[in-house]
Amino acid sequence: MHTRVDEPSKSERIVELAGQLGVLRPKDLAAQGIQAEYLRRACDKGVIKKVGRGSYVLSAKEVNPELTLAIVARAVPNGVLCLASALAFHRLGETPRNEVFVAIERRAARPRLDYPVLRIARLGGEAFTEGVETHPIEGVQIRVYTLEKTLADLFKFRNKIGPHIAVDALRAALQTRRVKQDRLWHYARLCRVERVMKPYVDALA
Repeated sequence: MHTRVDEPSKSERIVELAGQLGVLRPKDLAAQGIQAEYLRRACDKGVIKKVGRGSYVLSAKEVNPELTLAIVARAVPNGVLCLASALAFHRLGETPRNEVFVAIERRAARPRLDYPVLRIARLGGEAFTEGVETHPIEGVQIRVYTLEKTLADLFKFRNKIGPHIAVDALRAALQTRRVKQDRLWHYARLCRVERVMKPYVDALA
């Protein structure tokens, strides 16, 4: 009998948390003393919906590229948006379809997520920790590399993603005049691609 009385308040709390956090994770409920069963019931009622393994949002939310980034940020809190996804965030490339590029620390366990598809880049030391910005999207704080750090990373991973992508991104970024040269060379040295990037920067600048 106690469960029946208590359920509406727990359901309301689940909806409230989903609104506050943007993307709800089961561990958020555990911290509130709410069992996973109530999460399933809230889904059955249609007040929230599941958008991949361990990710829930208010039912009225549309699954779009911004929400997809928020899902990744909540699922991989120590990760950093990088490469093609960071380039798209900085409005210099197309948003990858149904996949997100995220950097994690070199020794970190690979995140388990069925939506979206994660493209993992492993970085260590300052190459991982430096050049991180934080921006609010869909109620979630998104960690993303700066434009200059993103360009250096594109050259660092050029053999995996294609050298033309790195060069095209550099050209587009320089044309916008948003690139700060001192910061670009700082990250180029950090990523050990200064020698590789210099001829292209000299030619395009």
